[in-house]
Amino acid sequence: MSPPNRDRTGTDRSVELSRQSTGCIITARWRAGAEPVGIAGPDEIVVRVADDAAPDVRERGLTSEALHRMEWQVDDMVAEFHQLPSAGAYQVMVRRYIEGRLAELARGAAGVGFESALLAVFEDLAGRGHADPLSALATATGRSPEALDHLLDVARQRRSRRRPS
Repeated sequence: MSPPNRDRTGTDRSVELSRQSTGCIITARWRAGAEPVGIAGPDEIVVRVADDAAPDVRERGLTSEALHRMEWQVDDMVAEFHQLPSAGAYQVMVRRYIEGRLAELARGAAGVGFESALLAVFEDLAGRGHADPLSALATATGRSPEALDHLLDVARQRRSRRRPS
């Protein structure tokens, strides 16, 4: 794995991260320049069979199956590039889960507001034993933990008003 270039504001250098997986080397590159708004993928991905790959891998080459298995490696490099909290692939998996759940709730919940959808996902993560569901939601939604905490409180208040005493 090549060390990342953390000086992303300079105009003369780019950032390159690499991973080796299943006999292949994956390199992701971000162009030098202004920091992207939001979470952005790399400008370029290079995949090649490693010099020390097993003979069967060298014989098959880069198959769609091999590329599919590398997807989480790219997600991990994106998370590292953006210095997201938590550990690589797990954090990306949690973010994708949160985004999917919010989209699912938004599609199927007529009359249920954004705050209620956030609360449902928050409670689901907490129920699954996630160490810090508030930070995970903040990362996935791009909102501050304080703002999310306020939205969760709104949802809790609305829910308590709807319940019969």
